[in-house]
Amino acid sequence: MNDLSISRINDYAPYNVEHVMRRKKLYTFLFGTWRSALYDVRSLLPVSMPTADRDPIDIVIPVIEKDMDILPLCLEGLRRNCNNTVDGIYLVAPPSPVIMDFARANGLTFTDENTVLGYGVRDIGYTDRNGNDRSGWIFQQLLKLSGNVGTRRHYVTIDADHILMRPHTFLAEGGRPVFYMSKEYYFPYYLTQQALTGRFPMQQLSYIAHKMIFDKQQLAVLHAQLEQGATAGTTWDRVIVDTLRRTPLGSFSEFELYGHCYPADRKLRVPWRQKELRKSSKHSVSYDELARLFPKALSVTFPDYRKED
Repeated sequence: MNDLSISRINDYAPYNVEHVMRRKKLYTFLFGTWRSALYDVRSLLPVSMPTADRDPIDIVIPVIEKDMDILPLCLEGLRRNCNNTVDGIYLVAPPSPVIMDFARANGLTFTDENTVLGYGVRDIGYTDRNGNDRSGWIFQQLLKLSGNVGTRRHYVTIDADHILMRPHTFLAEGGRPVFYMSKEYYFPYYLTQQALTGRFPMQQLSYIAHKMIFDKQQLAVLHAQLEQGATAGTTWDRVIVDTLRRTPLGSFSEFELYGHCYPADRKLRVPWRQKELRKSSKHSVSYDELARLFPKALSVTFPDYRKED
């Protein structure tokens, strides 16, 4: 994985928190503004989806019970708009009867999340600098990065509240991954990535798009690279959690890490053109209604932080 340069992870100097906060403010203003403007320009251009590769892919969806109201729309979006041939769809979740019954009823494969990495969310034990337990958030990112679900070399992970509204190619001809790019700029993600890789990531747009194509062979290289600078016997996932505990802003994005570290000459990039919607338990919406309301969006998302009630 030639974009990744690993430093000795355990040997970097302690952070000057005041300096980090000044740097955060400057970088967010300069690069966040630049990225937003670039994204707006690129989004005006027509999107031409590359031809899908003939090799099938798997779909991996981490879920919990609160996701079950939107999950059918996510699956409908995949059914209608995934250009690649899908071999299997895997719901990775805690052993919930509700989720297991849903998987059986819809021809999906249920995977107990506790079997993927050999431990569960309670074993993460990560609390951020504000005292909030973020173990679940980190755990689901590690699940996506594991490469331990499904039988195919390539798999797409997609958030359960994210709905494809127009055709998407994830693996293009020749096995080239298609990365969907947003304008998000969140400095703490990059600070953690610098601690992990020895390099502050600088690319035009963000890889945070609620979905990503992963290559298990490239993930194996990334895992090995992360473990190189760590104490003997420390696994890649523990390296990430330990680094989070040491960085002053303690935040992480699996999509940014993998996207930035994937070889630049092999990947394709497409602006994501998504619409963020407010979720409400007072009413439901059909897939066809969403398509009518948002004819230009490639995708729509119902993020939990925008829940009305």
